[in-house]
Amino acid sequence: MRISRGKGEKIDFNQVEPIEAELLKQIPAATQGEDEPKVKSRLYPDPGASAGAGLAADWEELIRPELEHLFLSSRRVVEEDLAQIKERRGFATLSIPLAHADAWLNVLNQARLVLATRHEFTDVELLQYEPPVIFSRRDLALLQINFYAAIQERLIEALEGRLR
Repeated sequence: MRISRGKGEKIDFNQVEPIEAELLKQIPAATQGEDEPKVKSRLYPDPGASAGAGLAADWEELIRPELEHLFLSSRRVVEEDLAQIKERRGFATLSIPLAHADAWLNVLNQARLVLATRHEFTDVELLQYEPPVIFSRRDLALLQINFYAAIQERLIEALEGRLR
């Protein structure tokens, strides 16, 4: 897959292999899991007992609803963009507005957090990735995490004007 700045204010995904297209399409599903206690606490961390009752109450009343709204609206943007994937001659292409890059970064990060939490990856496992010899669901999740991280890196380069 090649990610580049398109004409105008666009980011283009070109020469997307079928497996890459499938992993892209799985991004919204990978963010699901807020009904799982571990995932919920990872996405919406408690400010902690040391923060005091006032801060905890403010968090629940003000911050958490805003985070939930941000997560949901970002997912919708990405889902709408992913619906525009075009497949032709064994490859796929996708063009997204540059203005959607922040939503993509948000959703890719959500997906990575959910996958890492659900599969209980340690920091060491996340930092020392080597392709597995035999694939399990857990190995596939780690592959997804790293694939999504690479996309995030390219999107940041696009936002900073370093991507051509």
